[in-house]
Formats: sequence, C-alpha cells, structure tokens
Amino acid sequence: MLCVSAAQAGTLVASTHPLYLIAKAVTAGVEQPLLLLPPASSGHDINLRPSDRLLLKQSDFVIWFGRDYEAPLYDLLDHQRNAIALYDLKAFHRLPLRDIQGQPIPQSLDPHIWLDPNNAIGIAYAIATVRAKQFPQHAGQYIQNARNFGLKLQQVVNTEQSKTPRAYWAYHDAYHYLEKSLNLRFAGALTADPDLPPSIGQLIWLKQHRPHAGAVCLFAERQPNSALMAKLQPIDYYPIDEVMATSTDFIQGWQALAQRLKQCAQ
Repeated sequence: MLCVSAAQAGTLVASTHPLYLIAKAVTAGVEQPLLLLPPASSGHDINLRPSDRLLLKQSDFVIWFGRDYEAPLYDLLDHQRNAIALYDLKAFHRLPLRDIQGQPIPQSLDPHIWLDPNNAIGIAYAIATVRAKQFPQHAGQYIQNARNFGLKLQQVVNTEQSKTPRAYWAYHDAYHYLEKSLNLRFAGALTADPDLPPSIGQLIWLKQHRPHAGAVCLFAERQPNSALMAKLQPIDYYPIDEVMATSTDFIQGWQALAQRLKQCAQ
C-alpha cells in the first residue's frame, strides 16, 4: 500500500482507502495507484499538505466520492479536469440518510456507497473505463481486472447472504448499503452525528423499541463509554471498520466486514 508522500506526475490517485483498494484491483499488473489519505481516515478527516495539493494537480486521474463525503476536497477538485467525483455519476444505487429512529431524510444521500457490492463493481468499471481511454494499450487488462473483481465479489456476497433477517442498532447510521446483501434490519441509531453523544430521549426510545428481548447488536466504529453501554443493556457491541482500514484487498475487507456483522447478528 502506498500513501502519498511526494508529488508524482502521471498517476492515479484515490482519495480514501475503499476507493484505493478498488483502484488497486482494477490496475493490477499495469500500475500502482496512490492513496491520498491515511487508511483509517474518513472523508470528513482531511488535512492536506502542500505536497498532497501538488499531487492532485499533477496526476492524470483523481477519483473521489464527492462533496457529501469529502467536503474539504470540494474547492480543490470540483473544477479540476483530471478529477471525477463518483456522486456526480448516475450509475450507482443511492440510499438516503435516516434519522435516529430509522426514517428516511428527504433529499439526503448516505455517502457510504462502496458498501453496496453492486456499487463497488460499478466503481471498478468506472475506473477501468477511464484508464482504458487514457492508456489504450492496457485497455484489455483494465477491463478484465474489473470483470474479475466483479465476479469474485459477487461470489463472496452469495456466500455471506443470510435467509433470516436480523435487527441491529448502530451508533450512527452507516451500514444502510449492507442491509440488502446481508439481510439486516436497522432498528435505530444512538445519534445522528458520530461526534455528538446520544440524547437521553433517544436512549429511552431505543429501550422502548427494542427489536427483541435478548441482547441487541450495536455496531459502531469505536466503543461507546461504559456508562452509555450500561444504559442499553443487554447489548452485544461489535466494532465495525467501514473504511476497511486494516485490509489490503477490497473483497477480503468486504467479506470480513460482512462476517463481523453476521457474527453479532446471529
């Protein structure tokens, strides 16, 4: 894995780790893409160095999700001809954000589109199509890599699908795109903003609307404090890494995420 450290001309730059992993699969055997942000960073945690800004200008292809996920990049990339924002494309399945009680928020976009396997496959083909036009001599390899990526990911999805629906809570709503593939049912979130603590009213609502009598799965990027956990008992807390920060392969990262969710929701 490469993180950006110095400006290099003629490179493919992926903004965040999930995009980097998909780009790496598509370009295997041809080139090595670069990762703009550290693997554990989300699109909300962006602090660019001068060398990063220079790289974004000099690269021949920058792929990022868009303003809804990576707002700090918008002023830099919105009018940059070498950059493509995936949210600007119409090819992907989009879901709305939901409030803490699971109701869709009108005119909103859940930005975690890469968690939908069909979207991940679509992203792979988008990268392959652009790169094939830029480097026609490698077009066949890019397209074949995207095809192989799609077939392997679909095989994993078929393996991980569950016939029985399972309810879960989330610290904040971030796993919407996984629910169809894994037969999960969102039963509420602790907070609408991961940087804000849950309100007393929401904790009461969750307890009054428990999806079942036993321990409820709580998915979160980091462990809530013990006092909060005590108020929601019985629960089973499972840490979830939706940016796949510890993975070096997107398909393996998606499968590990799916198995983690299923393990809690058994």
